[in-house]
Amino acid sequence: MSAREKRPLHRLSGVVVADHAVPMPVSGLGDQPAGAVDDGGAARRPRMTMHGPVLPIWSCGGCHTPWPCRARQRELRAEFDDAPISLALYLGAQLVRASEDLTWVPADALHRRFLGWLR
Repeated sequence: MSAREKRPLHRLSGVVVADHAVPMPVSGLGDQPAGAVDDGGAARRPRMTMHGPVLPIWSCGGCHTPWPCRARQRELRAEFDDAPISLALYLGAQLVRASEDLTWVPADALHRRFLGWLR
């Protein structure tokens, strides 16, 4: 049995999700602020985060709380420091994706979770 097969799994409504997290490149999620500053190429390199969403249950891959967790919220605020509208649009798109997966969660709860903390 391989090391991967020995890791615990979460089961949710017939969906199996690994209990471990894999760092996700932030740029792969499309959450880069518009108008990146030329800093010698550092802004173009993808940043890594352990706080990416674990789909389809939308929990945090780093701390296992509902995504976006507090740590990811701080990261997103820093990444979109000069682009708050882009941040709201990105999170709105994630809200739509999550609403398709989390059909049992009330719409107002999802709205507060994804957009409510932006105020």
